[in-house]
Amino acid sequence: MFSIKIFFVFLATILFIISIYFSKNLSLDASSDTLILQNDETFKFYEYYNQIFPSKNFLVLAIESKTKIDNKFVNNIRSLQEKLNNIEGIESTFSILDAPILLSNNLKISDLSNKEILTINNSEANLNDILNEFSNSPIFNNQIINNKQNVSSIIIYLEKDKIYNEIKKERKIIIKNSNISNKQINMKYRSYKKNYNQKRTILISNIKKEINNQKNNYNYFLGGIEMIAVDTINYVKKDIIIFSISVLIFIILVLFFIFNNLKWVLIPLISTTYSVVMMIGFIGIMKWEITAISSNFISLMLILSISMNIHLINNYSINFINLKISKKLFHTFKIMFWPCFYTAITTMVAFGSLLFSDIKPIIDFGKIMVIALFFVFISSFTILPLVISFFPNINKSKNLQLTIINDFCRIALKHSKIIIIFNLVIFFISLIGIYNLNVENSFINYFKSNTDIHKGMKLIDNELGGTTPIDIILKFKDNQINIVENNIDDDDLLDLEFEDDLFNDNENPPSWFTQERINTIKKIHEYLENRSEIGKVQSLYSLVDMANQINKEELSIFELSILYNEIPENYKRDLIYPFLSIDKNMAKISARIKDSKDIQRKKLIEEINSYLDNEFNTIEEYKVNGLLVLYNNMLQSLFGSQIKSFGIILITIFVMFIILFKSIKLSIIGIIPNVVASSFILGLIGLMGIPLDIMTITIAAITIGIAVDNTIHYLYRIKEDLNNKNNIDNIISSTHQNVGYAVMTTSLTIAFGFSVLGLSNFIPTILFGLFTSLAMIIAMIGVLITLPSILKRLNI
Repeated sequence: MFSIKIFFVFLATILFIISIYFSKNLSLDASSDTLILQNDETFKFYEYYNQIFPSKNFLVLAIESKTKIDNKFVNNIRSLQEKLNNIEGIESTFSILDAPILLSNNLKISDLSNKEILTINNSEANLNDILNEFSNSPIFNNQIINNKQNVSSIIIYLEKDKIYNEIKKERKIIIKNSNISNKQINMKYRSYKKNYNQKRTILISNIKKEINNQKNNYNYFLGGIEMIAVDTINYVKKDIIIFSISVLIFIILVLFFIFNNLKWVLIPLISTTYSVVMMIGFIGIMKWEITAISSNFISLMLILSISMNIHLINNYSINFINLKISKKLFHTFKIMFWPCFYTAITTMVAFGSLLFSDIKPIIDFGKIMVIALFFVFISSFTILPLVISFFPNINKSKNLQLTIINDFCRIALKHSKIIIIFNLVIFFISLIGIYNLNVENSFINYFKSNTDIHKGMKLIDNELGGTTPIDIILKFKDNQINIVENNIDDDDLLDLEFEDDLFNDNENPPSWFTQERINTIKKIHEYLENRSEIGKVQSLYSLVDMANQINKEELSIFELSILYNEIPENYKRDLIYPFLSIDKNMAKISARIKDSKDIQRKKLIEEINSYLDNEFNTIEEYKVNGLLVLYNNMLQSLFGSQIKSFGIILITIFVMFIILFKSIKLSIIGIIPNVVASSFILGLIGLMGIPLDIMTITIAAITIGIAVDNTIHYLYRIKEDLNNKNNIDNIISSTHQNVGYAVMTTSLTIAFGFSVLGLSNFIPTILFGLFTSLAMIIAMIGVLITLPSILKRLNI
């Protein structure tokens, strides 16, 4: 017997060492790709039109002054911009120093062909006049300067990683054509992605160092998708460490309170730690990436593993007292196998429901937790009894006598009718709250107000035209080609100084520009500008409006055609090509949403679509797209899929109850307190007006999956005693004394364990932790009060 134990210890140690070795491959991912639907047609079109309308990857460095921008502020931007341009990974920067001064220098339309257009660096114009021009410019207002002229920005354009982009394209083509991911290209992609993320982290760090080195009274806020991704990864890394240590400390305190013996604190910790390390090693072997959502798996494993171990140790301590240690272990784990098996399976089903989502981080979270629970179960029935066999004796502490359990039992038996009615009232009130649930949250509010991400996004949102982009892509009808006719005066041609190039070969060339097309873009542009939810709007009309101001009157279609032909290529690249593709006969109008406002994304998108549907007959096709639409699609899809999966979970658990208890009546009774608990939490969220997000929307499914564990243990003991034909009151009282204690301790352990998530900087994680904690308490009360009340009333 001893040799077999040594063999298993040796085998377990080898697996443990292997897992530790591969844990070095654990990596985090917080890219924008993790917040989109898989196989979303909107995302496919998003990628398509981004190839047509070139755009650069950039960061926004907003600089806030307590007073109006002055020469000192300008010099500070100049100095900082020079330092930023020397950082590896930055392609170029753009600020008020680089913006062309078009009005204050009395420029003419014909001067636009001159590449030496003045800027602040070489203009003699008054600074106040220049700032007034920029803050009223349809191009630069709320882009590089705000209306109050006390906030300016440096747009930091990042170098493209051509190799990484090519690998991404190649990988997408392979997946699209074969529906399976080529192993070699997948490994290559992960390797380059890891390298790409490391370079981006170093880049963001170097930019922040330069910002921190600034010795002045200005406030600096860095924003942009890349910065958010890097900061989120840093937050997740801190959360993993903080959560794991905090949960571990709490679990140690709980175990010490339960057993009052260091040995019996260490035994379940060894089993739990083993399962966690095995899971981390498995993730490392599979080279899966952890996201902000799935990063909680370590804390969840600690909580769920300890919960199962407490049930096992509690049963070990109260049963088969007179048997030898080996037989006591065998009988204990034999009796507890099926209850623990079903508790593990039901929790797996709950997390497995997340696999039906179309959102990668949700899918990953579900996948990781399903496998994690497998490791928890295996470790609980191998490592735990193995360790116990070396230290078999257990003595309960006097602290274990929790009189409140007896109080719960007495209340349930004495006031069963009132308790059932109360639960019905709570359930129907919860339905009202569930009806009011929504997913209209603000991405800015995902982060605590004292974090750099929140501060930066808030300033950019309020002072620089919004944060979340929305795009309108217009495909015009092909029959609108305008023939440019020479019907203007010779004096006008002389002023424009473009006639030689325009009328080459003495032909009137066709032009994309028509009055109908320009008016269409203008109307949509102005419609978006007039919406309170929308800040900065950019389109071809921004340039047209600027040209009209330079010309001091509206340009004709003929003059616009000339302007397009003669404008320098660098201006076309920055001001026209991102919004117009003549070859494709398409135009793009981009806007940014003020995310800090109380907006309704779905309603906004629907109203924009309705406006485009009813107002224009020049458009062959249009699409409302952009990150706002992609994010809205994700939330709407998640809301629908989780409501459906909640029903699947209930049905699945009900079937499992029937198989386990072999009684439809007991199975129905067992479902009730868990439905009430999960409904109560969703209803409370709805009544409080808290919008659901990528984490809180999973609470109901996860709550019922975890909370049902205690129901199984409780009813399993009830069923055993019912077979002995004991009185129902005595059965309930007896069950409360043994299983009830384990139910309470495990529920409180889980609840307080989840509450540790409140230490996060990520608001969805905080809400997830707090509401799940509350759900565990409600579910515990349901098992210890509602469940026996129903059993009493039905006289099972």
